[in-house]
Amino acid sequence: MRRSILSTSALLISASVLMGCSNLPNALDHGGNPFTQPFNYEKAQALQTNETTFKGALVKEYQMLATKEGDVWSDWFDSDFFARKAMKVAASDNGLPPEDPAQWRFSKEELKQFEPSRTDLVSTLSETVEKLPVLSAKAQARFDCWVEEQEEGWQNDEIAKCKGDFDTAMAELKQAHIEKTVDMAKLYTVFFDFDSAEITPIGQQVLQALVEDWGGKAVGLALTGHADRAGSASYNQKLSLRRAEAVKRFVANLGIGADKLKTAGAGEGSPAVTTADGVREAKNRRVVISVEE
Repeated sequence: MRRSILSTSALLISASVLMGCSNLPNALDHGGNPFTQPFNYEKAQALQTNETTFKGALVKEYQMLATKEGDVWSDWFDSDFFARKAMKVAASDNGLPPEDPAQWRFSKEELKQFEPSRTDLVSTLSETVEKLPVLSAKAQARFDCWVEEQEEGWQNDEIAKCKGDFDTAMAELKQAHIEKTVDMAKLYTVFFDFDSAEITPIGQQVLQALVEDWGGKAVGLALTGHADRAGSASYNQKLSLRRAEAVKRFVANLGIGADKLKTAGAGEGSPAVTTADGVREAKNRRVVISVEE
């Protein structure tokens, strides 16, 4: 569906075409309906959910996609599609599965690009929906965005963005899952945005898992902050310590005594990924927490 504001006559023509093509599978399900969009959009945006649950977070993700398609792109077809998805999730018990590209109008060759990603997503969600609901919802919504944009097939930058966002969300989801489940390593890692010491929602989930796993058992926690090589070494030293102190405050607020928390800043000197000077690297912007029993 081309992103343009349709005239009344064009809408009427579209309606007659769609009515005449009722033999097309899911003709409206996968494209939305510009005639019902205003009503569904308003209903979807009015939904109130608990955004800390998978179901609630998924509703929020689809609300945002409906807003982007309608308010930003004037794409009423796909705005309606995501609005209806938000309402279906809200009416469900525990959310809905990710889109199945096999039910869309893709060729066999086109389907091949989705198959490994969807298989990986479904498998990962089976283990993370309850433990990491917010990030799980984000990964699913980004996959659905990729499917929708690819089906349109004409705006390559948006296709690439949705695909890239999905890949990033999956990487973060898997990493957070590892941090939560591999207790034997006694290591947890919280990542930060560029030039920031603010703990992200994903980082908060990792720290909550840390406290749940070790709050009553750990003798102490060593919190070591790190930075990438963008910026001066002296600035990054201070930034790495600020990150460690931010983690300390968050963990202390969750109930672990401040006397058990030791902070240090490693600056840019101990990267997880080696880079040239001045390079921004997300994996190096972190605080590593080691557990002392």
